[in-house]
Amino acid sequence: MKRAIGKCWRDSASLIVIAKRNVDVSSSGNAGDCNYDILLQTRTHSASFSNSVVFPGGVCEEADASDHWLHLLSSFGYNHRDFETLHKASAPVTPILANNPVKRHIALRITAIRETFEELGLLICSSRHKNNKSDSWSQFVCGVDVKYWQARLNKDPLDFLVLCKEHNCYPDIFGLHYWSNWLSPTHLPRRFDTAFFLAALENKPSDIKANSEVVKVEWSTPLDTLERNKNRQLILYPPQAYELNRFSYFKDIDKLKDFAKEKSCEGNDLIFPTAIQAADGIAHLLPGDYLYPSNVDLNIETVIEEAKTLEELRDTNQTLHRFETSKRGTFVVTQNYKPSNHINMGDQVKPLNATIHMKV
Repeated sequence: MKRAIGKCWRDSASLIVIAKRNVDVSSSGNAGDCNYDILLQTRTHSASFSNSVVFPGGVCEEADASDHWLHLLSSFGYNHRDFETLHKASAPVTPILANNPVKRHIALRITAIRETFEELGLLICSSRHKNNKSDSWSQFVCGVDVKYWQARLNKDPLDFLVLCKEHNCYPDIFGLHYWSNWLSPTHLPRRFDTAFFLAALENKPSDIKANSEVVKVEWSTPLDTLERNKNRQLILYPPQAYELNRFSYFKDIDKLKDFAKEKSCEGNDLIFPTAIQAADGIAHLLPGDYLYPSNVDLNIETVIEEAKTLEELRDTNQTLHRFETSKRGTFVVTQNYKPSNHINMGDQVKPLNATIHMKV
């Protein structure tokens, strides 16, 4: 992949929060045999990705990469060797992790945790010393004056450090597991290079206080969310639709948590869509697809024109990894695709009502 010296996107981080499922009014009713829910929020009309259902998260701030965080984590027993476990030296380095992958992993996790608190009031932090924190469940802290601190962090992100010190806690970066990395298509007016992390909670927080950019907060299973999306009851963008589809292959939260933890330091490919204008629609190619360009420029829009139909572009003997959009709708298509260090979704042509903005 080619990357210009001056990038035209902002780095960001999102947190996919999953929790053990229980019977309450905040959980959707269509669980199937899934024993966990995912925390989802619907953004307001004026917010980024307006009216869509997304995971909490937002853009990185300089304060998230402050060395003061290392000092705070060190006071709870964490050292350089612990930080180095966040990224294998041999793992792929996508643009968002460039220059110093370990330091970037720390900063991006802090971004995801800070933004989740700013948006939903959920503080993924721990007060436990390293020696007393042996499980892989993410911790969260209660008893914080959420509205007060949300207002402070909105003005100065570095006040997140002040919050942690006053409440004797630290961002639970080791309870987060790196999941994926998506870069927005080149034609969008605002682009984001987003690292997605997974946080697994043993118990659901009882009090979530969303900020003014969020109109709805809910817990829902992957399949239920995808079904409502297919029925046009809610709006999903490609990253959320794709990741929810991946989650649907895991029914058990413990297995999902253990899988995410095991793969977290391995890294994976940057998911950056490129387009083919077919005779009857658009194929949005993803890495691994047999038609995916070998040398993609991340800053220049390239749309390949093709006389064949979408069906004809599905070579039955080749690897397919793509979204397809036509009058029939939007589908995620995989065939012979076996990603490195991630979920094998098998062969599928699955309808997704994903909102894909493509300028062709």
